Amino acid sequence: MFKKFLPKEESYFEDFQEMIKVIVEMGKISSEFYSSEVYDLEIFKLIKPLEKKCDEIASAAIKRLNDTFITPFDREDIFSLIKKIDDISEILLASTIRVNTFNIHKKVAGAGEMAEIVYNQTIILQDILGKLDKHGEDYTRLEEIRKLESEADKIYRDSLKQLFQDDNANALEVIKNKEILDQLEKAADKCQTCVNVIQSILIKNS
Repeated sequence: MFKKFLPKEESYFEDFQEMIKVIVEMGKISSEFYSSEVYDLEIFKLIKPLEKKCDEIASAAIKRLNDTFITPFDREDIFSLIKKIDDISEILLASTIRVNTFNIHKKVAGAGEMAEIVYNQTIILQDILGKLDKHGEDYTRLEEIRKLESEADKIYRDSLKQLFQDDNANALEVIKNKEILDQLEKAADKCQTCVNVIQSILIKNS
């Protein structure tokens, strides 16, 4: 697939793998957190260092990209994939920061299921990104991420419906809970966006 690239260019593939490894860890922590009956408001303190590490890898990769003349595939695609992967970490951090800011203690209905889906998506992405530099690999798992994203959308819609149908719910609590669901839906969608970029890369270099 990628027939001609210098050995030093392999570092981009390593960057992808290092970033997604960190994000898988973030996904695991988030999944366990949102599945808890009572939330630990200090959760963001576990997530923040991981997000920072991911951001540092992304920044170094982008700087290297600007200084590299020959790349294994289009530099625009490399940049886009780095940014999309980094976006997942930023969203996962943002969701936990909101839990702390909004002082949410009680489990948000649907959040656990959605966070688990995001976690599963990151695991699949890790597998795919680990094979991105290999010719002739089977990337059928890309479709698994799409299916999970559709599943997350359904849980999101059902959870919102349940949230707004509760006549006894406090309006402020509804807004807070909706914001958490929004963030998790964005995370699932961002995993899908990564798939779109990867597919574009595969098509261009097939």
